[in-house]
Amino acid sequence: MSGTEGRGLRLEAIRIELTGADANLFDVYYRVHAQNVGWLDWASNGADAGTAGFGYRLEAIEVRVVPKGSAAPGETAKAYIQSL
Repeated sequence: MSGTEGRGLRLEAIRIELTGADANLFDVYYRVHAQNVGWLDWASNGADAGTAGFGYRLEAIEVRVVPKGSAAPGETAKAYIQSL
């Protein structure tokens, strides 16, 4: 579950992590497309992906599960941006 239920609020950021035995075998990478920003870089294993403080909605999410220790599918420097 991510977000709220019955409140009509925007989803601005997500965190995804694997649990159980799979967490020891795989890494999960994910990136989001945020309104007015576009595609952000890849986050992994429970890190934040998206925005905070802008009110921008998430418009798409891409998820990849890869063998533990594999290289990221792309850049990882800017997966999350926050308004000051």
